[in-house]
Amino acid sequence: MSDKVMIVESPNKVRTIQKYVGDDVEVLSCVGHILKLSTRGKGNLGIDFDNWEPKMVEDPSKKKIISELKAATKDAKEVLIATDPDREGEAIASNLVTTLKIENKYKRIKYNEITNEAIQNAINNPHEIDVNLVDAQKARRMLDRIIGFKLSQLMQRKVKNTPTTPSAGRVQSIALKLVVDREKEIAAFIPVLYSKIEAIITEEIQATFFFKNNPDFKGENTWIKRENALKIINELNKNPELIVSDYKISQRSESMITPFKQSVLYKEAKYSSSIVQISAQKLFEAGLISYPRTDSTRMSDSFVQKAKEYIANKFGPQYVAHEIKGFSGEQDAHEAIRPTDIYLTPEKATREHNLNDVDSYIYKLIYDKTIMAIMATPKREIHQYELKNNEYYFRMSYSNVIFDGYYVISGYENAKPLPKYNIGDRLHVENFFKADKETNPPARYNEGSLIKTLDDIKVGRPSTFASTVNIIKNRMFVESKNGTLYPTDFGTVVLEKLVNGFPKTMNEEYTAEVEQDLDLVSEGKENYKLLMQSFWEKFNENLDDASQTIEITVLPQEKLDELCPQCGSELVYRYTKAKHQKFIGCSNFPSCHYIRNIDNPKKRFFKKTTKK
Repeated sequence: MSDKVMIVESPNKVRTIQKYVGDDVEVLSCVGHILKLSTRGKGNLGIDFDNWEPKMVEDPSKKKIISELKAATKDAKEVLIATDPDREGEAIASNLVTTLKIENKYKRIKYNEITNEAIQNAINNPHEIDVNLVDAQKARRMLDRIIGFKLSQLMQRKVKNTPTTPSAGRVQSIALKLVVDREKEIAAFIPVLYSKIEAIITEEIQATFFFKNNPDFKGENTWIKRENALKIINELNKNPELIVSDYKISQRSESMITPFKQSVLYKEAKYSSSIVQISAQKLFEAGLISYPRTDSTRMSDSFVQKAKEYIANKFGPQYVAHEIKGFSGEQDAHEAIRPTDIYLTPEKATREHNLNDVDSYIYKLIYDKTIMAIMATPKREIHQYELKNNEYYFRMSYSNVIFDGYYVISGYENAKPLPKYNIGDRLHVENFFKADKETNPPARYNEGSLIKTLDDIKVGRPSTFASTVNIIKNRMFVESKNGTLYPTDFGTVVLEKLVNGFPKTMNEEYTAEVEQDLDLVSEGKENYKLLMQSFWEKFNENLDDASQTIEITVLPQEKLDELCPQCGSELVYRYTKAKHQKFIGCSNFPSCHYIRNIDNPKKRFFKKTTKK
């Protein structure tokens, strides 16, 4: 038994941290939350409404862990609480202190990366538990329980014959709303019809028509109204040549790179949000990257300085950026997602840590984005010609990289240069080509872009993004086709009832406002009990009205053009309760229990007819 005990959330961190703290400290894991919100009391909500306190009870699955932690900390002189540095981590820390009864001997330590330097620095600079963060998490948990339980129960009464049990949630319903609203935008979209004209000088040299003055479409000087395009083509063909009227050389620097915050990592990675989340957590626990559940893009001064030295030594001082782009997130003082060691290149990390393909890909994505953010931006030289045919103007251009900057990491290709022309040169045009085009509807969300939008409108938090998307998929409110999200009829019906019944709760503005209120609670600027009381009074009144006004909808069953071989009734598609897998069953259920597998028509799960 050690005099010092450190408690971390994940068991995967134990071995790495134990190596850094030595034998003087015993490192143990609580494996996440040890307490859970009760389902007893008023409305089975597990809330003390008189004092606005969540009623927390020991998680039955953590009984052995709690017992082991109590035994390990009973005689310890000091207990270091090293749970994750966010609101959930602070709540877990608070529950550990009260459950283990270590109020007089705990120290709260926080770290953004699992390295020897970070762990030692955290141990040497302990804190007390931040009660404001704990209060913010309490409020969030109670809000989510009330909205989730009450609205889910209402939807279960109002929507029948559903493929899964209907549910609602403060954040999940806004995620569903975004997908449904986007589908409505696509359905209502009316394309703008326009044309473009290209001058084909040779097979490899083309020029684009543009309006020098008075464009047909505001802000788009290469778009031509279709009724005007044919007239312009006819005029151009009277004299199929272009005269070089101007030539300019200019320089442009590429945009600075911003390091990853979690939502952008989800958007840019090629894998699903759940896979990215798991991979990033593994890399963090292995000590390879900083804490991944972050809404910040700033990097610590010490890391930036080391990275600058690395870049200068490897590529030259001219490759070091003079300015770094990044900002602090609204939740806590996290850093961007970055490698913990700039000298641990993706190739080296993959080799030394035996990373699988997914983890290797995610690490490289993070490493490359980070180092590019600390490197000088590339510079291009742009060559642009302006050409003329009477009052009609064309242009053509190319650019070449004159300083590669961070392109040395990402790579680049130079366009093939145009021939050198002089002002006044006449170029014969082989063909003036008209292409009819139309604008496209907005793109459907994929998992990454949905999460990025939730983050942009300040709905939800980094720790919940991936689970939010998984919920609306698992509930069968949305389905993924070719990587994009489509709302199902089931999801659309549930959302319509939620929005119509709770217009002041089920909207982006209100949900973002709640996040702002929770931020104020976490900063000690707002009393969470007053926040909860105000919410409860308004929500309860709204719930009573909605319960009376929302009508019941029975979803139609998807039928097959086939009769049941058992009883002759129509066959329909149904879903398993556990995994929501689609199968074929009899519409006469429960009188007839005939079902069969969709993929293997010969395979039947069971076949039983109830006795009469």
